[in-house]
Amino acid sequence: MNNPTPAPASGPDGQLAEIWGDVVSRPQLGKAILIGAVVSLAVYAVALATIAPLASTPAIGKALAMLAGIIGCILGGAICARLFQPKRRVVEQIAPGAIWQTEVLDQIAIEGGAIGSVEDLPPAVAQEMREVGLYSVFQDYEQDRARNREAG
Repeated sequence: MNNPTPAPASGPDGQLAEIWGDVVSRPQLGKAILIGAVVSLAVYAVALATIAPLASTPAIGKALAMLAGIIGCILGGAICARLFQPKRRVVEQIAPGAIWQTEVLDQIAIEGGAIGSVEDLPPAVAQEMREVGLYSVFQDYEQDRARNREAG
């Protein structure tokens, strides 16, 4: 079965692509690669010319220059992080009384046995659950289970 390749998304920053689970702008990704390469190689070259001759052996001098080049990679990443803002938009919307909540509670009951009653909770826990909107979810679930037992 052939899966059609989705067309690349486009946004205000140009074509967008998903890389390692994150959304990036292709033009900005190319610029970031160039910035990272130039900065890391420049730091390596400077270290090779200045630090390497001071080392006791040429191998240690090259190793120190490579370490400086790695630090240059980190510096290049920091520069790119400042220049190019994230493209992701995180939106959280949870519909109250959603069906998935009941499905999750059913799964918990199947895997772990009875989930208990909200009436048995300490007052502080019950209050926290009310504040985050979970108390009524559990209470409705208990009532539905009780109705199903009486009907069945």
